[in-house]
Formats: sequence, structure tokens, C-alpha cells
Amino acid sequence: MAEGKEPEGEGKEPEGEAQPKRSSLKFIIIGVLVIVLGAGGFLGWNMFLKGSETEAQVSETTPKPTEPVETVSYPLDSFIVNLMDKSGSGKRYLKVGMILEIGNQEQGMVVSKYKPQIRDTILLLLSSRSFREINTMEGKLELKRALLSRINNILGEVIVTRLYFTEFVVQ
Repeated sequence: MAEGKEPEGEGKEPEGEAQPKRSSLKFIIIGVLVIVLGAGGFLGWNMFLKGSETEAQVSETTPKPTEPVETVSYPLDSFIVNLMDKSGSGKRYLKVGMILEIGNQEQGMVVSKYKPQIRDTILLLLSSRSFREINTMEGKLELKRALLSRINNILGEVIVTRLYFTEFVVQ
């Protein structure tokens, strides 16, 4: 019987040692899980907070589209000119209507003060163009840029921000 008790005693010792190893292993796994979940929660929380702070900063710095920008339209009378023709026959005519976009009423007064000079410049520029130059979309856009540049040059400062064609007829 003594021999039978020893194996039982020997069997009890490894079981007693195995239980503390299992419980310490459980604590280690639980500790690692708590750390991983805590770090994940911390990073997730920071991302959500930083995302909302960034959106708030962006919304503060960008202009709101509902705020109307004050501009004034200044219509010009229609222009009818002969287009430049290399053959000298002068068979093509151009009729153009324009509206100038300016910042405010005070600048409108400046534009009306220089209206004769503006009309003269427009007439000279339009009549110096040929049908081939203004027939394409690129040609029309180039004509707009040239007109805008010359008008602001006459005014001495950038008063006219945009120029719109309301009529554009070539005959």
C-alpha cells in the first residue's frame, strides 16, 4: 500500500503545480487582452475626436456657400464691327453684347466715367480679329481674356472681375 500511496502522492504534486500555471497563464492572457482592447479603444476614441475637430476647423476656415458675394453687373451696348479679312472684301460682321461684372456700385461709377475709352478699346480689338480667330471656343475665350485685360488696363486697377458675352453673332 505504501507503493500505491506514492504514486497518488506523486500524481497530486504535478496536479497542484499545474493549477498555478494555468491560473497564471489565464491572468497573462486576460492582461494582454485588456491592454490590446484599451489601446484599441484609446486609438479609436482619438480618431473620432480628431476627425470631428478637423471637420470643425475646416468648416470654420472655408467660406460658407450661403454667403452671397456682392457683385454688380454693368451692361454695355451691343457692338457691331467688320471682322478683319485678308482678302480685303470685308464680308463678315460681328455683333457682340457684353456684361461686365464688377465689385460694387462705387466701381460702377468709375467704369461709367471711362465708358468712351472702354468702348473705343473694345471696338478696335474686335475689328482686329478675323473670323478664324474667333470661330473656335479657344478663340472666344482668348478674346474674353484680351478684353478683360484691356478694360482693366484703362481703369488703372482690377475693377472688372468677369466679362460675359450676351450676344455673339457672326454673319
